[in-house]
Amino acid sequence: MRGGAARADFALLIASRVCSRLGDGFLRITAVLLVAAKSKDAMVAGLVLVFRYVCEILINAVSGPFIDKMRIRTSLMTADLLRTAFAGLLVGAVLLDYGYPVYLALSFLGDFVFIFFKPAADKVVKVTFPVEQGTLALSQVDAANHVSNIGGYALASLLAASIGAERAVVVGPLFFFLSFLLVARLRLAGEAVIDYRTVRRQSYWAAQREGLKYTWKSRPLRLLLIGRSLVAVGQGSFSVLSVAYLAGMAKGLSSYGYFESSQTAGKILVTALVIPLLFAHRSAFLLTGLSLVVIATSFVGFNAVGDVVLACAVGAMVGVGQASQAVGVDAIINRYSDAVIQGRAKSTTSFGSRLSGLVAIGVVYFLVDSAHVPARTLFGWLGIFPAFGSLVFFLGWLNEKNGAVVPCEVTDGS
Repeated sequence: MRGGAARADFALLIASRVCSRLGDGFLRITAVLLVAAKSKDAMVAGLVLVFRYVCEILINAVSGPFIDKMRIRTSLMTADLLRTAFAGLLVGAVLLDYGYPVYLALSFLGDFVFIFFKPAADKVVKVTFPVEQGTLALSQVDAANHVSNIGGYALASLLAASIGAERAVVVGPLFFFLSFLLVARLRLAGEAVIDYRTVRRQSYWAAQREGLKYTWKSRPLRLLLIGRSLVAVGQGSFSVLSVAYLAGMAKGLSSYGYFESSQTAGKILVTALVIPLLFAHRSAFLLTGLSLVVIATSFVGFNAVGDVVLACAVGAMVGVGQASQAVGVDAIINRYSDAVIQGRAKSTTSFGSRLSGLVAIGVVYFLVDSAHVPARTLFGWLGIFPAFGSLVFFLGWLNEKNGAVVPCEVTDGS
């Protein structure tokens, strides 16, 4: 792909992700506050976050073949329009004073759309840059995402404190519509390498089977699936435990926005500086393995903190680990899957991991809500799972060093 066209498309992708993620962060905090105010229950408010995991399980079981059959720009435009619509429905539900189950349902649907079409944004990088530049490009996209999310968190907290969450939610739909206008201008000349006619001739189930076989037969993608499934047990538990933990520590969820912001600050640090400077041209397996060591250490560290400030500091470490893991995972998929099947490869590896995460969420929810086990006690055990996951990714790194795996390149003939 020509350099000027590639830079223009990448700039549009970054700008659209900024708008979309501003809205995503804004509505995530606003939804938690709205549900908490209506339900008077921190664990119920935590379902806003849990639903994102449920979405990943449901969607990644079905989305891959659809994403691989749709043009990238069409996917991104559809996602932004649907999120605009659901954000508008949330505004209507708040103005009409519906109960918190409606807010949860609309939050679920918004996450459904976000996760369903997310592989399309990753495919922009695949068809725009050579694989050796993939880690850097994905890190830059994620840095823009995290900066925008923290902006959304801050804006939601500011508006909720000044005018109330019920009025603040009206701003939400604007962000996604602006993103739609930006992605509509994408050209993506490198997408010509994908033969959509051949892909679309396959039945849904044939395409799904092809994706499953492709993922399992590929050694790096198989290791990715196993490693993600292990770490998801800890991360799934963390998503609900963090809400209950902070609510008990701070006597409410007033500090939740600060905690999310601290995690995002850690994500910004690693994606904007650490990865571009130190890991842009190193093994994505090494990057992911090291990130899981950080996550494991952070989870254990939560067992030792007793106030919100320290919790936010450890939360920043969690953010560092989670963000570098996300970049590493996407870079592995970018490097070792063909563009024509990348959507199915990503959804397959994510599906297995989120399924184990959901089981962990169910167990943790029972232990906290029914068995009355303190959240602090459980944090001490969560680090075991990302620690084991890191060993799987270090094995992938050794395979790369030994030349046992070969990357999948994309060329457009320019």
